[in-house]
Amino acid sequence: MMSKISGYTGGYTEADFNGSGRGIYSFTLNPGNGRLEDMRLQAECANPSYLCAPLSGKYLYAVNELHEWQGIPGGAVSAYAIEDGALRFLNQTASGGGCPCHIALDPGGQFAVVSNYTGGSIAVFPLLNRGLLSGAVQRIVLSGKGPNAGRQEGPHAHSFLFAPDGAYGFVCDLGSDRVMAYAFLRETLRPLVPADTPWFSMQGGAGPRHGVFSRQANRCYVLNELDSTVDVLKYDLLQGSFEGMGRVSALPPGVSGAEYANTAAAIRLDRGGKRLYVSNRGHDSITVFNIAGNGFLEYAGAAASGGKAPRDIVLDPSGAFLLAAHQNSDNVTVFRVDEASGLLSQTGSYEFPSPVCVIFV
Repeated sequence: MMSKISGYTGGYTEADFNGSGRGIYSFTLNPGNGRLEDMRLQAECANPSYLCAPLSGKYLYAVNELHEWQGIPGGAVSAYAIEDGALRFLNQTASGGGCPCHIALDPGGQFAVVSNYTGGSIAVFPLLNRGLLSGAVQRIVLSGKGPNAGRQEGPHAHSFLFAPDGAYGFVCDLGSDRVMAYAFLRETLRPLVPADTPWFSMQGGAGPRHGVFSRQANRCYVLNELDSTVDVLKYDLLQGSFEGMGRVSALPPGVSGAEYANTAAAIRLDRGGKRLYVSNRGHDSITVFNIAGNGFLEYAGAAASGGKAPRDIVLDPSGAFLLAAHQNSDNVTVFRVDEASGLLSQTGSYEFPSPVCVIFV
């Protein structure tokens, strides 16, 4: 009998974020039939909108996306120990900025980097013994703006992406249409140092949100929220710099993002590095791309996401199933991934309150 796979969802709890949840929820995926089972609340906390966990599976970290925490402006970041699927609270500290929306762990497992959307900043947190979080040792405030007056009036750090070897790290700044580049010097007190080429500029109004590196590490794919596109970038491992190779629509051919008021949300690479999946809010779809030998993207197909506003998607460790978390319809849908084509067929839908992030541990 195949063992069940453990996962967690995080979402909004506060009324001013239209939240209906109470914190972080756990579930298991039955790898035989794709059913989600054992859904339960594991940790009551405010707006755990992004989660991550080290490969060891011993700890879980969450950002608490808030305007104010403990009477001071800004959000928080929380640490938990995972014990037989249950979460035990370890500690919590200020995120270093308003509305933190993403947290990433360096490949060496020594640091966490939090992206604060409001005000556009990132903060670096050492990870201590037994999974505890230190307070921030470095905070970087971004600058710049873009042509979209409603969304790009200033910088908005949306995610931080480590290169596979951990030598460099990159901030997707939705507000300035730039991917900011930093050398990562893990042995220093302030480990992030601007790279020799400090940023790569996207197309004006694109709104870079999230990115993933190819398995070969010489390609990077950046999903742009505002114009619903994916940029294909060539990566120089030695210099930590990018060169644009092309861009494709995140939507199926012939679909206009403007018609659906679409905003792209999540981007995931399959474990074989052959396919890329992106989610679209507005059109409420998941698009599948084949990755050609030269790294370019070829449209393979799309599927209705099975809910409203698929804020996050994730593939299970085997690659057999994909889950989509829907912020505006309070559900997570499960898709079976066709092994030959990578295309998706929905197998079920499950109630979760305001889910905006889903991970497997």
